[in-house]
Amino acid sequence: MVTEPAEPLSLRELQKRQSRAHLLEAAARLIGERGFRETTIDDIAKAAGASRATLYAYFPSKDAIVQAIVLEMWDRAESLYQDFGRLPDWSPSTIRAWVQSVVDEWEVSRDRLRVQAAGLVRFDEFYLDYHRRYVDALTANAELWSRFDAADARRRALLLISGLELFLNTWLVRGWDADREGAIDTVTDVWCAALNRT
Repeated sequence: MVTEPAEPLSLRELQKRQSRAHLLEAAARLIGERGFRETTIDDIAKAAGASRATLYAYFPSKDAIVQAIVLEMWDRAESLYQDFGRLPDWSPSTIRAWVQSVVDEWEVSRDRLRVQAAGLVRFDEFYLDYHRRYVDALTANAELWSRFDAADARRRALLLISGLELFLNTWLVRGWDADREGAIDTVTDVWCAALNRT
């Protein structure tokens, strides 16, 4: 099946997306540093160099801003798991390179992750949907996952995802003292042990 190339974005649409991203970046930085209650809509607008009306044109409330930040982070996480699903093998060096890319992403997203970790918005209606998508992305390489039956593969994938995210949240967001290279090595060892069953 041949797909048509996507239409290029108009300048107006591109500017809208950039403005939205800029507003979210300012909000994430302030809320991540100060906290949700201590950050006002006016603070966010000022930090972004925008008016209150402009901010409300994109987001009807501070809760909507937080929800957008969290959904964006969850979409980024899905992309990282898709990267894992495209790995050609599960050698320690391949898995370590992937783990390092995940740590890199978490480090540059620290403010957004603080907003996410604050639990300001309830995500019950789509939490399981995202985690099913994560598992699907992680297990995309059917050949590599064929060493496990389907149910075991999904359990292992979910356990690896949950453990990784809890560890990274405790270390990089909450501030657990850990040596970066040692932490990457440990995560790599855990993933290799869970995936390379003989």
